[in-house]
Amino acid sequence: MKTAQQRSIKGSYSGMNSKVGELLVNRLLPGLNVHAIGPYVFLDHLYPTAQKAKKPESPSGKFAHPHRGIATFTYIFSGSLEHYDSHGGHGIVEAGGAQWMKAGNGVVHDEHNSPEFQRTGGILHALQFWINLPAVHKAEEPDYLAVQANDIPEIELPEHAGTLRVVIGSLGDRQSPVKTYSKQYLYHIILQPKSKFTLTIPLKQETAAFIPVGEVNVNGQDFGKSELVTFHLEDGEIELVNRGISPADIILFGGEQYAEPIVAEGPFVMNSRTEIAQAYNDFFAGKYGTITYKSIE
Repeated sequence: MKTAQQRSIKGSYSGMNSKVGELLVNRLLPGLNVHAIGPYVFLDHLYPTAQKAKKPESPSGKFAHPHRGIATFTYIFSGSLEHYDSHGGHGIVEAGGAQWMKAGNGVVHDEHNSPEFQRTGGILHALQFWINLPAVHKAEEPDYLAVQANDIPEIELPEHAGTLRVVIGSLGDRQSPVKTYSKQYLYHIILQPKSKFTLTIPLKQETAAFIPVGEVNVNGQDFGKSELVTFHLEDGEIELVNRGISPADIILFGGEQYAEPIVAEGPFVMNSRTEIAQAYNDFFAGKYGTITYKSIE
């Protein structure tokens, strides 16, 4: 039951299955009743998926695709992903890390299993977000950052309740290395069995909680198994309780409301229909460049 000090739950959404390349994902943003959480306009949950071991292959470019006007952010629970883009960005990130790319004024990118993960196989489990950029930054050159697991600051929770990873933004004196262009945050909370944790989010910041697997009690209600929980924009705490016997993962994310018009179509998020048309025209004219892949020895 919600207490007077807690932020009210607005609703929850279990998502809709979609195919991304050869992978099945749960698409949670945009949803039926929620189109954005702060600057976050897109969220795909790649279900935990077993990948068979095989001889490593270089990417063929079959699944390469463009973006413009956003930053893409892939957070890896397990497995390992390799990133390439047409602006020269390249990196491999393991479990606990993330791939961040500012699409800016247009880029083509490709993410796939790293050569070593192809060789060993295992469980691939990840999230992909699109983070809307303010108009002025939509016109900038692309950028890329491989965020390794040990780059992300961690905070020990009181009473041995678990840890909080500051994946994007800041908390107290801990600051993520991920570049941001508005007030935003993304925390990965790992809550130990029979434990609870309470966090207050600033009043003017939208927020949502995502529980990828298992079940967690959020402000008096049980949610889980790839479910997104949204909150009203009001002062108050968010209380997370893990009544289970295994650690529970919770992603808490959001930020200040996006103040400019949002027009999205396909892989582009801009501020007008004219800009969407220009994004397509520039892509088909080859202005986003091409990816140069490295061969596997």
